Amino acid sequence: MLTIIAAIACCAQAPALDIKAITGKPTANNPRYQDKEAWPTLAGDEYFRKEKWEPARLLIWNIHGEAKMIPGRRGGLDGRNPENWIDAATGKPAKSIPDRDTDIILPDSDTPYTVNFHCVKGSRATFLRHVTIGRNATIRLAGHPHRNSVKLFGNLWVRPTGKIDTYGRMNFIGDRHTFLRRDWPEDGVLKKMHRERTVTPYDPQLDQREQIWWIPPITYFFIHDKAPGKSTEVVGYVSVTDEVGINSGVFVVGRDSRFVNFGPAAVTVNKGAEVALMDGAQCSHGMNQFVCRDWNVKAGARVTGGTPDRPLKRDAYMGLGYRNWQNLPVPPAPKGKEKINTLPDGTRLHYGYGGYNGIVEGNLIAYPAEGSDARLVVCWQRIASGGAGSWGRHDEPFNKVFAKIPPKIGVWIGPDSMIENVRFDDLRFGGIVTESMETFKKWTNVSFGDGCLSKDPEDLVRGYKAALAGQEKANPTSALPPKKPYITMPGKNGG
Repeated sequence: MLTIIAAIACCAQAPALDIKAITGKPTANNPRYQDKEAWPTLAGDEYFRKEKWEPARLLIWNIHGEAKMIPGRRGGLDGRNPENWIDAATGKPAKSIPDRDTDIILPDSDTPYTVNFHCVKGSRATFLRHVTIGRNATIRLAGHPHRNSVKLFGNLWVRPTGKIDTYGRMNFIGDRHTFLRRDWPEDGVLKKMHRERTVTPYDPQLDQREQIWWIPPITYFFIHDKAPGKSTEVVGYVSVTDEVGINSGVFVVGRDSRFVNFGPAAVTVNKGAEVALMDGAQCSHGMNQFVCRDWNVKAGARVTGGTPDRPLKRDAYMGLGYRNWQNLPVPPAPKGKEKINTLPDGTRLHYGYGGYNGIVEGNLIAYPAEGSDARLVVCWQRIASGGAGSWGRHDEPFNKVFAKIPPKIGVWIGPDSMIENVRFDDLRFGGIVTESMETFKKWTNVSFGDGCLSKDPEDLVRGYKAALAGQEKANPTSALPPKKPYITMPGKNGG
């Protein structure tokens, strides 16, 4: 009898992986752009669509296997064991783990599962090409945020309910045009809110991770290091937890797509790099920061609405948060919580007059299609959460002050910046600070939207050169003091 039971157990093996069904769906390595159901918004001019790729090894996670678990808080199934991967070419377990010349697929599943592709001892990076994360699949890709990184050479596609858990840096590198696609949630709520530019109201009771826009981010630190002229294009809704560094190449937020940074750091665009926002696209923070900036566009960098060969037919949005621009008094932190007023390095946080959430030393340019009035719109990001940033206060006395501040933005623009075909919206008084009104007059085709507190440039543009006369070494982004006409609203607060 025991012999018979043993024989039956041997025959009752786990079902084989259905490679044909898995590879028959559009994936990062085989996108099938002609499939209109999978790619309803493609216009045909996307850079990634024109890229040609050499065949590579394709490994599929064996969801029917019995992979060992990695112990610990950040555990999961062992992705570093090649026996847990199936080689699509042979149908047999892989002989080596994925590398920079390998495409991987984590198949859709009815049951959630996590693959831990942790860095092996002595390794500082994980290298991959095309990556597809299916429904209910999670992949963990790195360890310590300052020591480990994931370097992606190809496309990344995350399906609804798929997740990437990357406590580290994700680097988009290489000399190819690629896409970074994370599908909008299937219920359509967020996609509709994005399309209609819905304002998410302030709720002091909600933690940042409880707000509707919080979908687990794809990484902590997002780094774009593509070759000059090569791009990564966001398709759908992509969010990250902290720093964003666009160091080289072109970072594109595709049509009707959104890229959001929830962390306390800026979206930094370095010299030679470019952020291009297409029709209906938005790049912004997901909160309003009192402590840190939202954008830092350095000299020699640029943010564009469309590109010369992909002109705008609809507005694109560069979103900013707002600060305590009315200089409302903020009460001290509650007794026993004084430490929340300082950063880990001891720097004292400032909750008074907020300065400017965008620093632009490079160029802001839109390329409207012929006959179109589409513009690059610099505006409020439409999400009312935040107030003090990830490092700052969230106590009730502070929240009461924050709730009273109207969502009006301020941006500092350098004297050498080229501003062309741009509409500023949601500006407070003095919301644009630049060297002088003469600098402003050099800009081309600039207008002000209905959300601004005025349409008069004299109300909205503040020249720092005259305001800081005699203070040659002063930094205008921090030294410019509050000025009553610019921190009050008509008929309110004594204005």
